[in-house]
This record gives sequence, structure tokens and C-alpha cells, in this order.
Amino acid sequence: MRRITPYALLLPLVLTAAACASPDQEVALEDSVETSATSEETTGSDPTEEADEGAGGAPGTSDQVGPPDAGDTLDFGEPAAFPYPVGAYEEEFQDGVEEDVVYTVDDVAGDGAGNADFTLSVEVPELGRVFGLGNMSVECFFDEAGTPATSDDPVVEAEAGTHTMDMRCEAPQSAQNLTVVMTNAEDEATWTGPLE
Repeated sequence: MRRITPYALLLPLVLTAAACASPDQEVALEDSVETSATSEETTGSDPTEEADEGAGGAPGTSDQVGPPDAGDTLDFGEPAAFPYPVGAYEEEFQDGVEEDVVYTVDDVAGDGAGNADFTLSVEVPELGRVFGLGNMSVECFFDEAGTPATSDDPVVEAEAGTHTMDMRCEAPQSAQNLTVVMTNAEDEATWTGPLE
């Protein structure tokens, strides 16, 4: 017994449909095929153009992960100063009178056991109020990998004076350089240097 494929069953239907179609419909069918091919060609060229535009796009729009550029960093031991108005409350701020809160990262060393230790100092001037550090975050970067820094004795509210926090973060055994990024509200500073 001879086996009939499904395509053989469809052939009479296709031939009947083609015989019943008018010439206008055939032209319309051909036009839609040409239009489809044209739109595919156009669509095919768009990704190349977009890729070219993306390659020379504005800086900061890439998916780069890691610490800020080296031009935005301080050396360990260098101070980062941020001005704050003097006065206990906003309505009591003295016009044009500001004092600097100064952050410094120093005493950086690797402990040989997979950690990096450093000291973060915050020098708070007489502002007439306590200075908040409860939402401050500190992160360490080794090449592109970031890890949070922790302290056993963090300072949450700082009176006038210098406050130091011994901090630690996990470090790869092969790490030779460390970048520390500190963020406290609008204040953000970055230090970088060798991990000794």
C-alpha cells in the first residue's frame, strides 16, 4: 500500500485556491511579499546603526561596573571636605556661614587572612547640632569586585570633634590595590592606593 504524505493532500487545495484567485489579488500578494522583504532588509540594517551610535555614545551610559574613574579619587590620607551650614535648625542657619566636615581614609593594610583593614576618620566642626552618620555606607573595590566595609564600633551621631572608625572588608588574597568609596547623604568621596 502506497503512503500519502500530508503535503500531497494539500496540493489540490492550493491549486484550487490559485485558480479561483483574481489577477488583482495575485498582484496584491506579490506586493505584500516585496513589502515584507523590504521591511526585513530595513530592520536588518537598524541594529548595526544602533550599535555604531552606542559605541560612541555619551559617557556614563555603558554597563560598566566598579569604582569611579581614577581621576575622581584621592590618595589614602588625603582629606575630603564638604561644607555644612552652621546652626541647630534650618531656620537658625547663619547666612553664608559654613564649616567643613572632613573625611579621611588611612592606615590601610591587608591582614594576610583575606581582609583589608583601614581607618575612616570624620572631623566634625562646631555646627550647633549633631552630625548624622547612621546612613553612611562604605564599600571596598578590588579591581571590579565590590564588597561592603564594616566596623565593630560605628559612629551614628557625631558631636563636634574627630571620630575614627576601624573598618574591615573582605579582600582577595591576590589584591594589591584597594579603592574605598564612602557615601553619606550628599557627601561622596573615593580613595585609592596600594594594599600593603
